[in-house]
Amino acid sequence: MFLLVAAMAVMAQAQPAPKSQAAPAQTVIKCRNQDGRACTSKQVEALSDAVFAAKRQHDSLAQFKDLTLISPDGTLQCSQNGGAACTASQLDAVKQIATGQQLYINYKSSQSGK
Repeated sequence: MFLLVAAMAVMAQAQPAPKSQAAPAQTVIKCRNQDGRACTSKQVEALSDAVFAAKRQHDSLAQFKDLTLISPDGTLQCSQNGGAACTASQLDAVKQIATGQQLYINYKSSQSGK
């Protein structure tokens, strides 16, 4: 009985951190147009629509939700259904689709080696 109470006390103290405090790998995604300028919100919206429409041609995009311009410098946020960030394979597909719209996507993970 004592061991059970002790184990429960330890479990209560070792609760996982809330998701808002977790530090997942962040991927910085930048969008540029053919002039080398940051993409506009209209360009990003058109790209997001094109990526969503291409879900049938790219298996990796099955969970793609949308792209959002989050900074005037061309920084994007890529989201999946359920709220997770897009994966590298999804971003590769986004990059390929963007080329057809004369947009250029660059991204890199803040975690090196992964």
